[in-house]
Amino acid sequence: MSGPSLYNALASTATEWVTATRPNTEGSNDIDIDRIYSRLSPSAILRFGHKHFVSTTPHLQRDESPRDFVARLKSMSAAFQTWSIDVQDVNVDTEKKSAVVRAVFHMQAKNDPEVIHNEILFWCQMDDTGERVLRSTEFVDPAALQALAPKLKAAAASNE
Repeated sequence: MSGPSLYNALASTATEWVTATRPNTEGSNDIDIDRIYSRLSPSAILRFGHKHFVSTTPHLQRDESPRDFVARLKSMSAAFQTWSIDVQDVNVDTEKKSAVVRAVFHMQAKNDPEVIHNEILFWCQMDDTGERVLRSTEFVDPAALQALAPKLKAAAASNE
């Protein structure tokens, strides 16, 4: 595959991978595991960047498999009231079979009215068809994560 069809496949796959993580039902915190797995290679490697930020944030330092990612998302989603995702931009490189998706995640912890807006970049490397993500590096807004973390901890504590 090449040309416009590869470009479209890469853009679509990367966008669908990012938006697959939104709640299954708008306004809820339930996730659709099959939708998440649908765009990932079974051997996909998921990780976080920026190097310094990750070096100071131990729970972001290891590579994740698709199964690890889903487990982390399930754990986090239990502390959310809801979240939504607005894709802002997609940049595609057909030679490298990659795409960068810039999205804003609007995240609200349970029992907290404030919505935190976390701008996240996903750098996705795809297979030769452009239909499966092989690697994804997620660059989160450290300030948004810093604002959100205590809210999620409080919500998780109230669930226990």
